[in-house]
Amino acid sequence: MTENNKLKINPKYLIILVIAFMILLVISTKFIGNADMGDYLDIAKFFAGNYKADIRSSHSYFYGFIFSPFVKLDNSFLLMKLANLVWLFLLMLSIYSISKKNKKTLWLILTSPIFWYMAPFINPIQIASLFFLWGFYFLNKYDKKDKIKDLFFAGIFFGLAWVFWDTILHLGIILTLVYFYNKKLSHTIYFILFVTIGLIPRLILDQLLFNFPFFTILKSFFGGVTNSLWSGVLGSGHTPKNFVNIFSTIIFIPLFSYLLYTPKYFKLNKKSNIFILLAFLLILTNPQPRYTLIIIPLIILNLSTILNEKQLKKQIIVSTIITLLIITPYIIQINYNSNVEDLTSFIANINHIQLSKSSTNSIIKNDLKKIENDYENKLFIVGNLPDDYAILARYYKGNKIQKFVSIQDYNLVMNNQTILFEKELHPIPNINERREIFIIGGLSKKTNDKTNYNDLNYAIGLGEEVQIEGFVLDKKYDYLYVSKKQ
Repeated sequence: MTENNKLKINPKYLIILVIAFMILLVISTKFIGNADMGDYLDIAKFFAGNYKADIRSSHSYFYGFIFSPFVKLDNSFLLMKLANLVWLFLLMLSIYSISKKNKKTLWLILTSPIFWYMAPFINPIQIASLFFLWGFYFLNKYDKKDKIKDLFFAGIFFGLAWVFWDTILHLGIILTLVYFYNKKLSHTIYFILFVTIGLIPRLILDQLLFNFPFFTILKSFFGGVTNSLWSGVLGSGHTPKNFVNIFSTIIFIPLFSYLLYTPKYFKLNKKSNIFILLAFLLILTNPQPRYTLIIIPLIILNLSTILNEKQLKKQIIVSTIITLLIITPYIIQINYNSNVEDLTSFIANINHIQLSKSSTNSIIKNDLKKIENDYENKLFIVGNLPDDYAILARYYKGNKIQKFVSIQDYNLVMNNQTILFEKELHPIPNINERREIFIIGGLSKKTNDKTNYNDLNYAIGLGEEVQIEGFVLDKKYDYLYVSKKQ
């Protein structure tokens, strides 16, 4: 009897059970994600036509664009959550299918903490990981037989993954170096061409929105580079590199992953294992658990072919314990609001967990209902932080408020300024060179701003009075403070 047959399980019933429980968890919990939410929810709401502010995103607009119909139908973002869960289910089923329905793979998938962690997330990584997995599948087929057909499908799928998630660019560079160092140069060129074809939906949308097909790609890339250089090696990215972030990222990696790098098994999937290792090191430069969703499907596929029965049982037990820990914050948030939203915050706040019946977001929503009736058809400056306006625009569901304006934009106009950030690279030659080159880049306020800033007579502060000269408090609500120009 083979090890596969020892696993007495009906895959159909197990899959149905897991799917049903995940759907119930996603519908019940208030949690929708905790990183870059403005780049996802706000964009979707903007394209749905009910976003009362100017839009700003540092990532691809395409993800929000395709999900905007869900937001138009349901402003609570629940349909958007469920749509992302569908992509996650397709990813899980794809891993099982690619493994030729290996039951070990099924156990590793259904108990893997990353899938439970990502279940309620509104995030582009689920759909990007699905396309990336199939791209990886066809790339491995190409690597064995050098068929251009397989290379074509690999490039298309990688391009589609990049449509939704910008980090695919960095992973793609590593992937290209690992898989094409011993291939014909022409095949590398073909691969880049095929990736570009897959990227076409994003290029078209960028052209329509910004009159430049590579706008969001370049903006995201140079924004990331600037952020890294500006923040320094120890503080680059959005997540501080502390023990909690690193630990909460590492524990998502399957316990027996080290087996892939033992002399006995490393050569079985040499290129694949090298890529997984390099990709994981890249993730650790800005450690966030959600990023591991891109490599764990690949680890599961490789690991399922080498684990024995005893190792598999240990892996299932460890993964189940971690999964129970992961879903605990989600279960808490069914009836309560808490400072432990996900695994990372759960670990960080384990000694001082706070529970409450009402959340800041729900209080803001209630305050906005009152404000729209008390100040109908008004424009509001929002502060004191530059992006506070986006929070109000995200959760406002009415039509009586004209627009929310960032306090940052208002101050720029009042001070007759347009530049938010500017950096110049101007190297000075050590020889008597007649010419010098320099590059200037930065971030500025939009040039075609049609907002009439002279009509801005009201301002809203979140949790405090807005700090603008000439404005005094007019009315205090539960969380929001409305001020009026004197």
